[in-house]
Amino acid sequence: MENRSHALIAGLFTLIFFLATALALWWLGGSRELTNTYILETRGSVTGLNLEAQVRYRGIRAGKVIGIAPDETDPGLLLVEITLGRKYQLTNKTTAKLNYQGITGLAYVMLEEGSKPGETGQPLNTDGTTPPRLKIQPGLFDILGEKAGDIATQVAELSARLNRLLDERNTQNIARTLDNLATASEGLKDVPKLMASLRSALSETNLARLQGLLAHLEKTAGEAAPLTAEARVLVANMNKLAQRFDRLAASAGGVSDHLSAETLPRVDALMTEVAAATRRLDRLLDTLNEAPQAMLFGAAPAKPGPGETGFVTPTNPIAPARME
Repeated sequence: MENRSHALIAGLFTLIFFLATALALWWLGGSRELTNTYILETRGSVTGLNLEAQVRYRGIRAGKVIGIAPDETDPGLLLVEITLGRKYQLTNKTTAKLNYQGITGLAYVMLEEGSKPGETGQPLNTDGTTPPRLKIQPGLFDILGEKAGDIATQVAELSARLNRLLDERNTQNIARTLDNLATASEGLKDVPKLMASLRSALSETNLARLQGLLAHLEKTAGEAAPLTAEARVLVANMNKLAQRFDRLAASAGGVSDHLSAETLPRVDALMTEVAAATRRLDRLLDTLNEAPQAMLFGAAPAKPGPGETGFVTPTNPIAPARME
């Protein structure tokens, strides 16, 4: 009788030990949470994805991979079986991708809900006999792998075009163009001083003085005086020249940013007209200084020179010195 009681105690102890071991394994294995099973399918590669790999729902660790195998009916299709906590409800708008952890190269499954903000879908039915399926979207490395050939071809074509563009002749042309631009930019340093000098010469004060002189001449000599008409034409030309200078100064305000074939030719034309007007003004002032009566009677005709009609030989030539 005593032997039977010992055997009964040993059997109970063994049963309790196995139950405790199973409970510990269940507790430590994390299988106490209710889960749903899903099937992810792809025709690409799943490099770096292993069993027990993480499944993250919008960045949260929500499940794990429990199986990876090809489809029995379609060997080109890979099936990845995952388990996910029931509190994470997937919809028909959920997308699955493979992401990689740092430099280890280990992959995990990332589940995202919808591609647009606020987009919602219909929950997937997990009560059926077969788990619902989702397609794994191609990742960055998959896209790069598919486009690698096209990218290499385009890079080779671009390199060939650059070689043709930067040949010896074009390189020399570019160098000459840069030298010309440098020379032109050096020449533009004196443009502000030139503009200031021209503006001071064509200031309103000088133009007012010329206009006052013209009014005084008209009051003194009348409209019929030849030099008065010439002075009036000169002042009108100076007024037009001042207006053109103002327009040129306005257009040349950004000359450092507008180096083109438009401003410099206009400056050359302006300098030519200023020189011509200055010569005419000098002739007028010299005439007024030498013969003031020319204001009334006009400029005296020039004396004929040798060989011209009306030339008279001087009557008192200088006598040669006598020899002693």
